[in-house]
Amino acid sequence: MILQKTCLLIIPKKFYFFEKNITDALNDKGYKVTVSNDEYPEGILGKIMGKLQLPFVFIKTYKIIYNRYLKDKSYDVALIFKGRGMSGKLIMAIEKSVKKIIAYNWDSFKYNPGPLKWYRSVSQYFTFDYDDAAKYNIPVVELFTSFTATLPKQKNIKYDLSYIVRNHSERLQYIDAILNILKPESVFIYIYEMNVFTFIENFIKNPRLYLKYRKYIHNKPLSYADYTKVINDSVFTVDYAHSDQTGITMRCYEAVKMNTKLITNNTHISKSEYFNPSNTIVYNLNQHADILLKGIAKCKTLPFSAKTRDINDFIGEILGFNRNTEPAHLNLSM
Repeated sequence: MILQKTCLLIIPKKFYFFEKNITDALNDKGYKVTVSNDEYPEGILGKIMGKLQLPFVFIKTYKIIYNRYLKDKSYDVALIFKGRGMSGKLIMAIEKSVKKIIAYNWDSFKYNPGPLKWYRSVSQYFTFDYDDAAKYNIPVVELFTSFTATLPKQKNIKYDLSYIVRNHSERLQYIDAILNILKPESVFIYIYEMNVFTFIENFIKNPRLYLKYRKYIHNKPLSYADYTKVINDSVFTVDYAHSDQTGITMRCYEAVKMNTKLITNNTHISKSEYFNPSNTIVYNLNQHADILLKGIAKCKTLPFSAKTRDINDFIGEILGFNRNTEPAHLNLSM
Protein backbone atom coordinates (compact mmCIF):
# COMPACT_ATOMS: atom_id res chain seq x y z
CA MET A 1 0.00 0.00 0.00
CA ILE A 2 1.40 3.42 -1.02
CA LEU A 3 0.81 6.04 1.66
CA GLN A 4 -0.34 9.46 0.43
CA LYS A 5 2.10 12.29 1.00
CA THR A 6 1.00 14.96 3.44
CA CYS A 7 1.46 18.73 3.39
CA LEU A 8 0.83 21.39 6.01
CA LEU A 9 -0.06 24.47 3.97
CA ILE A 10 0.35 27.70 5.93
CA ILE A 11 -1.09 30.55 3.88
CA PRO A 12 -3.17 33.72 4.31
CA LYS A 13 -6.63 32.21 3.92
CA LYS A 14 -8.21 35.45 2.73
CA PHE A 15 -5.47 36.14 0.19
CA TYR A 16 -7.74 36.20 -2.84
CA PHE A 17 -8.45 32.63 -4.07
CA PHE A 18 -4.96 31.18 -3.58
CA GLU A 19 -5.74 28.82 -0.71
CA LYS A 20 -8.03 26.77 -2.94
CA ASN A 21 -5.89 26.97 -6.05
CA ILE A 22 -2.70 25.97 -4.29
CA THR A 23 -4.49 23.21 -2.38
CA ASP A 24 -5.86 21.84 -5.66
CA ALA A 25 -2.40 21.97 -7.26
CA LEU A 26 -0.89 20.12 -4.29
CA ASN A 27 -3.65 17.51 -4.50
CA ASP A 28 -2.73 17.04 -8.17
CA LYS A 29 0.85 16.39 -7.07
CA GLY A 30 -0.36 13.64 -4.74
CA TYR A 31 -0.50 15.52 -1.43
CA LYS A 32 -3.18 15.41 1.22
CA VAL A 33 -3.32 19.01 2.42
CA THR A 34 -4.04 20.48 5.84
CA VAL A 35 -4.47 24.26 5.79
CA SER A 36 -3.63 26.81 8.47
CA ASN A 37 -3.70 30.59 8.33
CA ASP A 38 -0.26 32.24 8.52
CA GLU A 39 -1.24 34.64 11.32
CA TYR A 40 -3.64 34.57 14.25
CA PRO A 41 -6.07 35.88 15.30
CA GLU A 42 -7.70 35.75 11.87
CA GLY A 43 -9.49 38.78 10.50
CA ILE A 44 -8.79 42.51 10.58
CA LEU A 45 -7.24 42.48 14.06
CA GLY A 46 -4.73 39.81 13.12
CA LYS A 47 -3.90 41.60 9.86
CA ILE A 48 -3.17 44.83 11.71
CA MET A 49 -1.00 43.09 14.31
CA GLY A 50 0.77 41.11 11.61
CA LYS A 51 1.44 44.21 9.55
CA LEU A 52 2.80 46.03 12.62
CA GLN A 53 4.64 42.87 13.76
CA LEU A 54 3.24 43.21 17.28
CA PRO A 55 4.54 40.51 19.68
CA PHE A 56 1.05 39.19 20.49
CA VAL A 57 0.56 37.95 16.92
CA PHE A 58 3.60 35.66 17.25
CA ILE A 59 2.42 34.30 20.60
CA LYS A 60 -1.11 33.66 19.35
CA THR A 61 0.02 32.18 16.03
CA TYR A 62 2.45 29.83 17.77
CA LYS A 63 -0.20 28.63 20.21
CA ILE A 64 -2.88 27.96 17.60
CA ILE A 65 -0.65 26.34 14.97
CA TYR A 66 1.08 24.15 17.55
CA ASN A 67 -2.10 22.96 19.26
CA ARG A 68 -4.24 22.54 16.14
CA TYR A 69 -1.76 21.40 13.52
CA LEU A 70 1.51 20.18 15.09
CA LYS A 71 0.88 18.47 18.42
CA ASP A 72 0.97 14.69 17.90
CA LYS A 73 0.93 15.16 14.12
CA SER A 74 3.46 14.70 11.32
CA TYR A 75 3.75 15.78 7.67
CA ASP A 76 6.04 15.16 4.75
CA VAL A 77 6.35 18.86 3.97
CA ALA A 78 5.25 22.24 5.31
CA LEU A 79 4.68 24.92 2.70
CA ILE A 80 4.58 28.49 4.06
CA PHE A 81 3.36 31.46 2.01
CA LYS A 82 4.11 34.95 3.35
CA GLY A 83 4.20 33.76 6.99
CA ARG A 84 3.66 37.17 8.51
CA GLY A 85 2.72 35.80 11.94
CA MET A 86 5.46 33.19 12.04
CA SER A 87 8.42 33.24 14.43
CA GLY A 88 11.71 31.41 14.81
CA LYS A 89 10.24 29.53 17.75
CA LEU A 90 7.35 28.31 15.61
CA ILE A 91 9.69 27.23 12.81
CA MET A 92 11.58 25.12 15.36
CA ALA A 93 8.30 23.53 16.46
CA ILE A 94 7.33 22.79 12.86
CA GLU A 95 10.69 21.08 12.29
CA LYS A 96 9.78 18.47 14.91
CA SER A 97 6.62 17.46 12.98
CA VAL A 98 7.71 17.98 9.38
CA LYS A 99 10.43 16.43 7.24
CA LYS A 100 10.95 19.53 5.10
CA ILE A 101 9.93 23.20 5.40
CA ILE A 102 9.62 25.30 2.25
CA ALA A 103 8.68 28.97 2.39
CA TYR A 104 7.83 31.61 -0.21
CA ASN A 105 7.58 35.36 0.20
CA TRP A 106 4.70 36.59 -1.96
CA ASP A 107 5.92 40.13 -1.26
CA SER A 108 9.19 41.95 -1.06
CA PHE A 109 10.85 42.05 2.34
CA LYS A 110 10.04 45.77 2.42
CA TYR A 111 6.35 44.82 2.55
CA ASN A 112 6.67 41.61 4.53
CA PRO A 113 9.83 41.82 6.68
CA GLY A 114 8.73 39.19 9.21
CA PRO A 115 10.44 36.21 7.50
CA LEU A 116 13.82 37.96 7.73
CA LYS A 117 13.89 36.66 11.31
CA TRP A 118 13.60 33.02 10.29
CA TYR A 119 14.04 32.47 6.53
CA ARG A 120 17.52 30.96 7.02
CA SER A 121 16.05 28.31 9.34
CA VAL A 122 13.80 26.60 6.78
CA SER A 123 14.88 23.90 4.36
CA GLN A 124 14.35 26.15 1.32
CA TYR A 125 13.21 29.72 0.93
CA PHE A 126 12.08 31.34 -2.33
CA THR A 127 10.94 34.76 -3.47
CA PHE A 128 9.38 36.37 -6.54
CA ASP A 129 11.25 39.63 -5.90
CA TYR A 130 14.42 40.06 -7.96
CA ASP A 131 16.05 42.67 -5.70
CA ASP A 132 15.52 40.51 -2.60
CA ALA A 133 16.89 37.50 -4.47
CA ALA A 134 20.12 39.35 -5.23
CA LYS A 135 20.46 41.00 -1.82
CA TYR A 136 19.78 37.91 0.29
CA ASN A 137 20.99 35.23 -2.13
CA ILE A 138 17.54 33.64 -2.38
CA PRO A 139 16.38 31.75 -5.49
CA VAL A 140 13.61 33.28 -7.59
CA VAL A 141 10.49 31.31 -8.39
CA GLU A 142 8.23 33.28 -10.70
CA LEU A 143 4.48 33.54 -10.18
CA PHE A 144 1.89 32.08 -12.54
CA THR A 145 -1.59 32.32 -14.00
CA SER A 146 -4.55 30.62 -12.38
CA PHE A 147 -6.63 31.08 -15.52
CA THR A 148 -7.57 27.63 -16.83
CA ALA A 149 -10.64 28.25 -19.02
CA THR A 150 -10.50 27.29 -22.68
CA LEU A 151 -10.00 30.35 -24.84
CA PRO A 152 -11.75 30.94 -28.15
CA LYS A 153 -9.54 30.77 -31.22
CA GLN A 154 -10.29 34.38 -32.05
CA LYS A 155 -10.05 37.16 -29.46
CA ASN A 156 -13.21 39.20 -28.97
CA ILE A 157 -11.74 42.68 -28.72
CA LYS A 158 -13.84 45.19 -26.79
CA TYR A 159 -11.17 47.43 -25.30
CA ASP A 160 -8.04 49.03 -26.68
CA LEU A 161 -6.79 49.26 -23.11
CA SER A 162 -7.77 47.90 -19.69
CA TYR A 163 -6.53 48.78 -16.21
CA ILE A 164 -7.71 46.75 -13.20
CA VAL A 165 -5.79 47.50 -10.01
CA ARG A 166 -5.93 48.09 -6.28
CA ASN A 167 -5.23 51.75 -5.61
CA HIS A 168 -1.82 52.54 -4.15
CA SER A 169 1.44 54.38 -4.84
CA GLU A 170 1.43 56.13 -8.25
CA ARG A 171 -1.17 54.01 -9.99
CA LEU A 172 -3.48 56.94 -10.71
CA GLN A 173 -0.61 58.97 -12.15
CA TYR A 174 0.48 56.05 -14.30
CA ILE A 175 -2.86 55.43 -15.99
CA ASP A 176 -3.40 59.16 -16.39
CA ALA A 177 -0.08 59.48 -18.22
CA ILE A 178 -0.81 56.50 -20.47
CA LEU A 179 -4.30 57.71 -21.37
CA ASN A 180 -2.97 61.19 -22.15
CA ILE A 181 -0.32 59.73 -24.47
CA LEU A 182 -2.28 56.98 -26.23
CA LYS A 183 -5.79 58.45 -26.21
CA PRO A 184 -7.41 55.02 -26.74
CA GLU A 185 -10.93 54.90 -28.16
CA SER A 186 -12.21 52.21 -25.80
CA VAL A 187 -11.01 51.60 -22.24
CA PHE A 188 -12.01 49.61 -19.18
CA ILE A 189 -10.78 50.99 -15.86
CA TYR A 190 -11.53 49.49 -12.46
CA ILE A 191 -9.68 50.83 -9.42
CA TYR A 192 -10.31 49.09 -6.11
CA GLU A 193 -10.05 51.16 -2.94
CA MET A 194 -9.49 48.72 -0.10
CA ASN A 195 -10.89 50.68 2.87
CA VAL A 196 -11.53 54.12 4.32
CA PHE A 197 -7.93 54.46 5.50
CA THR A 198 -6.46 53.86 2.04
CA PHE A 199 -9.12 56.21 0.63
CA ILE A 200 -7.97 59.04 2.90
CA GLU A 201 -4.31 58.36 2.12
CA ASN A 202 -4.81 58.18 -1.65
CA PHE A 203 -7.14 61.18 -1.80
CA ILE A 204 -4.75 63.39 0.16
CA LYS A 205 -1.86 62.23 -2.01
CA ASN A 206 -3.52 63.30 -5.25
CA PRO A 207 -6.98 64.88 -4.90
CA ARG A 208 -7.08 66.13 -8.51
CA LEU A 209 -6.61 62.69 -10.05
CA TYR A 210 -8.82 61.06 -7.44
CA LEU A 211 -11.68 63.31 -8.46
CA LYS A 212 -10.87 62.89 -12.15
CA TYR A 213 -11.10 59.09 -11.94
CA ARG A 214 -13.70 58.84 -9.17
CA LYS A 215 -16.24 57.06 -11.40
CA TYR A 216 -13.74 54.22 -11.88
CA ILE A 217 -12.98 53.81 -8.15
CA HIS A 218 -14.88 51.08 -6.25
CA ASN A 219 -14.94 49.77 -2.70
CA LYS A 220 -15.26 46.14 -3.81
CA PRO A 221 -12.78 44.19 -5.96
CA LEU A 222 -13.84 43.02 -9.39
CA SER A 223 -14.72 39.33 -9.45
CA TYR A 224 -12.08 37.03 -10.92
CA ALA A 225 -14.44 35.97 -13.71
CA ASP A 226 -15.11 39.58 -14.71
CA TYR A 227 -11.44 40.47 -14.30
CA THR A 228 -10.25 37.73 -16.65
CA LYS A 229 -12.99 38.46 -19.17
CA VAL A 230 -11.95 42.11 -19.38
CA ILE A 231 -8.28 41.23 -19.84
CA ASN A 232 -9.18 38.64 -22.46
CA ASP A 233 -11.25 41.25 -24.32
CA SER A 234 -8.40 43.79 -24.36
CA VAL A 235 -5.65 44.50 -26.86
CA PHE A 236 -3.44 45.88 -24.06
CA THR A 237 -3.72 45.72 -20.30
CA VAL A 238 -1.71 47.85 -17.90
CA ASP A 239 0.42 46.62 -15.00
CA TYR A 240 1.95 48.92 -12.40
CA ALA A 241 4.51 47.49 -9.99
CA HIS A 242 5.14 49.32 -6.73
CA SER A 243 8.58 50.91 -6.47
CA ASP A 244 9.31 48.81 -3.36
CA GLN A 245 8.64 45.55 -5.19
CA THR A 246 10.45 44.13 -8.22
CA GLY A 247 8.69 40.79 -8.69
CA ILE A 248 6.48 40.20 -11.72
CA THR A 249 2.78 40.22 -10.85
CA MET A 250 0.30 37.47 -11.68
CA ARG A 251 -1.55 39.91 -13.94
CA CYS A 252 1.35 39.72 -16.37
CA TYR A 253 1.25 35.91 -16.67
CA GLU A 254 -2.53 35.98 -16.98
CA ALA A 255 -2.39 38.58 -19.74
CA VAL A 256 0.00 36.67 -21.99
CA LYS A 257 -1.96 33.47 -21.35
CA MET A 258 -4.91 35.29 -22.95
CA ASN A 259 -2.85 36.73 -25.82
CA THR A 260 -3.24 40.21 -24.35
CA LYS A 261 -0.30 42.57 -24.56
CA LEU A 262 1.18 44.35 -21.56
CA ILE A 263 2.21 47.88 -20.70
CA THR A 264 4.21 47.83 -17.46
CA ASN A 265 6.64 49.96 -15.48
CA ASN A 266 8.52 46.89 -14.20
CA THR A 267 11.95 46.89 -15.86
CA HIS A 268 12.71 43.52 -14.26
CA ILE A 269 10.20 41.83 -16.53
CA SER A 270 12.97 41.40 -19.09
CA LYS A 271 14.59 38.85 -16.75
CA SER A 272 11.76 36.43 -17.43
CA GLU A 273 11.58 34.18 -20.48
CA TYR A 274 7.80 34.62 -20.61
CA PHE A 275 7.91 38.24 -21.79
CA ASN A 276 9.37 39.78 -24.94
CA PRO A 277 8.82 42.75 -27.30
CA SER A 278 5.91 40.99 -29.02
CA ASN A 279 3.84 40.94 -25.84
CA THR A 280 5.30 43.57 -23.47
CA ILE A 281 6.14 47.26 -23.44
CA VAL A 282 8.09 48.78 -20.56
CA TYR A 283 7.28 52.41 -19.85
CA ASN A 284 8.01 54.51 -16.76
CA LEU A 285 6.51 57.80 -15.65
CA ASN A 286 9.77 59.72 -16.00
CA GLN A 287 10.24 58.66 -19.64
CA HIS A 288 9.35 60.62 -22.75
CA ALA A 289 6.03 59.83 -24.41
CA ASP A 290 7.87 58.63 -27.53
CA ILE A 291 9.14 55.60 -25.60
CA LEU A 292 5.58 54.39 -25.15
CA LEU A 293 4.43 55.34 -28.64
CA LYS A 294 7.38 53.61 -30.31
CA GLY A 295 6.92 50.57 -28.07
CA ILE A 296 3.27 50.31 -29.08
CA ALA A 297 4.12 50.65 -32.76
CA LYS A 298 6.82 47.95 -32.57
CA CYS A 299 4.67 45.61 -30.51
CA LYS A 300 1.81 45.82 -33.01
CA THR A 301 4.08 44.79 -35.89
CA LEU A 302 5.35 41.63 -34.17
CA PRO A 303 3.37 38.36 -34.19
CA PHE A 304 2.28 37.62 -30.63
CA SER A 305 4.61 35.10 -29.03
CA ALA A 306 4.45 33.88 -25.44
CA LYS A 307 5.04 30.84 -23.30
CA THR A 308 2.51 30.22 -20.55
CA ARG A 309 3.19 29.44 -16.93
CA ASP A 310 0.48 27.95 -14.74
CA ILE A 311 0.11 27.03 -11.09
CA ASN A 312 1.36 23.48 -11.70
CA ASP A 313 4.66 24.87 -13.01
CA PHE A 314 4.88 27.06 -9.91
CA ILE A 315 4.13 24.30 -7.39
CA GLY A 316 6.43 21.93 -9.28
CA GLU A 317 9.33 24.34 -8.88
CA ILE A 318 8.54 25.05 -5.23
CA LEU A 319 8.51 21.34 -4.42
CA GLY A 320 11.50 20.58 -6.63
CA PHE A 321 9.76 18.50 -9.30
CA ASN A 322 10.73 20.84 -12.15
CA ARG A 323 12.92 23.42 -10.55
CA ASN A 324 14.73 26.16 -12.41
CA THR A 325 15.14 28.76 -9.70
CA GLU A 326 17.93 30.84 -11.16
CA PRO A 327 16.75 34.17 -12.51
CA ALA A 328 16.34 33.91 -16.28
CA HIS A 329 18.90 35.52 -18.53
CA LEU A 330 18.36 39.19 -19.31
CA ASN A 331 16.33 39.62 -22.48
CA LEU A 332 18.33 42.42 -24.04
CA SER A 333 16.02 42.65 -27.03
CA MET A 334 13.29 44.29 -24.97
